[in-house]
Amino acid sequence: MSKIHVTAKRDFLESLASSEPVAALAELVWNGFDAQSDNVQVIFDLNKLSSIDSIRVVDGGYGIKHPEIKSYFGNLGDSWKKDKVREGGRSLHGKNGKGRFKAFALGTLVEWKTTYNLNGKTYSYSISGTTSTLDDFDVSEPIEKKNGKPGTEVIISNIKDRLDFLLLDSPPQQMARHFAAYLTEYPSLALKYNGVRINPTDVQNLHQNYNLGDVEVSKGRRTPVSVSVIEWKIPTDRIIHLCDSKGVSLQELQAGQQIRAPGFNFSAYVKTDLFRELDKENLLLMDEMHPDVTAILKVSKDKVKEHFRRRTLEGQSQVVERWKKEEIYPYADKKTVDPVEEVERQVFDILAVNVQSYLPSFENADLKSRKFTFLLLAQAIRENPESVQDIITNVLGLKKEEQDDLAELLKKTPLSSIISSAKVVANRLDFLVGLETLLFDKKNKKHLLERDQLHKILENEAWLFHEGFALAGSEQRLEEVLKKHINELGKREDDPEPVKLPDGKTGRVDLMLHKAVQPRDGEFDYLIVELKRPLKKIDSDVLTQVEKYAMAVASDERFHGIPAKWTFIAISNELDDFAKRKSNQRGKPKSQVYDDADKNITVWAKTWAEVINDARARLQFVNKQLAYGADQDSAKGYLKKTYKKFIPNLEEPDADSEKEADGQVP
Repeated sequence: MSKIHVTAKRDFLESLASSEPVAALAELVWNGFDAQSDNVQVIFDLNKLSSIDSIRVVDGGYGIKHPEIKSYFGNLGDSWKKDKVREGGRSLHGKNGKGRFKAFALGTLVEWKTTYNLNGKTYSYSISGTTSTLDDFDVSEPIEKKNGKPGTEVIISNIKDRLDFLLLDSPPQQMARHFAAYLTEYPSLALKYNGVRINPTDVQNLHQNYNLGDVEVSKGRRTPVSVSVIEWKIPTDRIIHLCDSKGVSLQELQAGQQIRAPGFNFSAYVKTDLFRELDKENLLLMDEMHPDVTAILKVSKDKVKEHFRRRTLEGQSQVVERWKKEEIYPYADKKTVDPVEEVERQVFDILAVNVQSYLPSFENADLKSRKFTFLLLAQAIRENPESVQDIITNVLGLKKEEQDDLAELLKKTPLSSIISSAKVVANRLDFLVGLETLLFDKKNKKHLLERDQLHKILENEAWLFHEGFALAGSEQRLEEVLKKHINELGKREDDPEPVKLPDGKTGRVDLMLHKAVQPRDGEFDYLIVELKRPLKKIDSDVLTQVEKYAMAVASDERFHGIPAKWTFIAISNELDDFAKRKSNQRGKPKSQVYDDADKNITVWAKTWAEVINDARARLQFVNKQLAYGADQDSAKGYLKKTYKKFIPNLEEPDADSEKEADGQVP
């Protein structure tokens, strides 16, 4: 028994032994293929609990000759492979001798049982190491073996925790992706994982090769480059493999957002022997990418982008054919189509395919709803082609800029604001209808108290009073001042019993609907709303109380020196005659009953009918811009919101078409 010492720092060896488990297995498999084995197997030995007891990686290569053990095992960073690009006609993967240390990422005990031929005889011996002595390996003496076959078996035992996931489906799929290009280049090779042969084609949708010819790099040099794109059936990280010309993966890069391919899981294999040269000199992957790598990647990525543009168009064509089979395509299937209709169809296909691709709710709709949508879209294109020019420009611009994700396009065009604004308008119009029912229904308004229901309902609907407060929040300072001066409002009809506060004192909570915004740095706008029960009329007493309350709050010492604009509103279903006259004075805006220029205070008295009508008028103005009809059925409303930018003249559907859209007509 002898020892081999590896000259390297302990922390460096430990970093190698901390590899990701599947990557560690891949390194051991590469060692087998580099040893010219035609077959490599990854075998899992299980214990009685069906957990991994040991892992074996077995190859039929030429083994590790005992006289050469020091050069094979002792020279970290100077592997025997470094000076050999090919062995037996096949490309080699490793070069630094680091791969064997990654075995320790799987278990703390590793043994290499190897058999080799020398001078017509066959010998066997073993090499063993532990994580506790990573820089020292025990080597047994060689023993002649009759009828032995060359090869190496790596046995990993004392398995680390949480490695049973290696028995699941994902790891062999990762191995398939990693070795895809190499196994394609050398189809006679076999890799078995847990008894099943790894066949990359089993999880591939498509494998496409592209010859990029000679690519110019630095110093006027040109090098042959090819790219293989593999589309996977399974979810996968988008990886760009930097390979030699035979597909041996030397380094990996994340494709990230550089290659946009919605709906595709893919790997790209960029192949050139220049990568092998750079890898040999440790220049292939650095903090600052080598200019030759940058040049090759640019050309290669352009080809991959072109590939997915073509694939996207192919997919769109298949979608259109499916629509025809479902009989929802709005154009008849004719042998000859005149040029005008041909253009119409092309425009329709572009728009419709993007609608179904980026609006999942559309794809899930029933056939009648989708057919109705397509008929409306086709009619708009036919009767007013200029109306769709904007969306055509946007969609074509999307393809030109290679931005295949319509969501990205919407962020850069008016379409996004139209869609989102239409939704806001629709929700607000529906809210107004519901609020009217609560306030004016005879049964409801008898039980509706100013704080108990209305306050909670209106807490997040401050846009009702002023759009500037749509996103406003509460302010603790304001709330404390409102509580301090609440007695100015007199006895409130719905006053609850005082509640115990954490400090032992008594108090009340959420006495007023109040909002605060900061339109400019250091300046504040405050909205305070006194909600009266619907049956309580606003009279002179209420107005006097609110005005006194407003002056007391605005004059509080906590607001001294702070630029602020104060808006106080008293609201109920009705105003008495005095309040009506005071809210309709010459020289003042309607509903304004008090204006203090010194404190920048205005007090308003309004009926709920006024508030709701004003809000509805504002929404109807926006409604005209968005062509959203609140009284239409939801399907038609959805279409108008979605297509308004390029279909402005939608006709009102007749009763039958409305029923058909809702699925009521058989």
